[in-house]
Amino acid sequence: MTHTWFSIVQQISAHDQGITLDDLPIVRYADGRAARVHHPADGVIPRLAAVLVVIHPHADGVELLLTRRGGGLREHSGEIAFPGGRQEEGETSVDTALREAHEELAIPASAVTVLGTLRTIYVPRSNHLVTPVVAWCDHVPPITPNIAEVAEFFFADMRTLLHPDAIQYETRQIHEDTFVVPYYPIQTHRVWGATALMLSDLILRTRRLLLHQTSAQGTTYEQ
Repeated sequence: MTHTWFSIVQQISAHDQGITLDDLPIVRYADGRAARVHHPADGVIPRLAAVLVVIHPHADGVELLLTRRGGGLREHSGEIAFPGGRQEEGETSVDTALREAHEELAIPASAVTVLGTLRTIYVPRSNHLVTPVVAWCDHVPPITPNIAEVAEFFFADMRTLLHPDAIQYETRQIHEDTFVVPYYPIQTHRVWGATALMLSDLILRTRRLLLHQTSAQGTTYEQ
């Protein structure tokens, strides 16, 4: 099973499986209009950033590592995120993701195998263009959160996330507007925003690949 999941993660990290930005659930106004933009406005240069999507085998499936950002951070404090941060001069997105995972959680680069990337996600609020770097980890090393940046860490079960009911929606009133916000309930947390988009990209690619594989084998993939 571990070998099967490694192959799945490897394939979805190398190919989008036909999933586009339009397939990803986004925040919308109550009348259905999109309330989120996928690209910076003309003339605006986004700041580059990267996160590390750590996937490791667990029981009969795999888990993903997530963090709750520290409450004292200037940007996105208290939000659920993958370990990551701003790209420094001279770095690639892989360099950034590995460095940030080590700084935030003490995960050494030698503990993971980078398999590829997911779709870049634009974060309008902080003007970041974020590259999710996917990494496989056979054995999770001891994790020591940097308390200045990380309030806690936890794991999400991939099999649960693959279920169609994994994503839920809530209505929020912000000033004069009403929004419908997609989110993933994971343990006691609600994962929304850019992290939910990254999760959705990963999940939809995986579903598409599993459906293709089971169709080719003449079997049925039960979600």
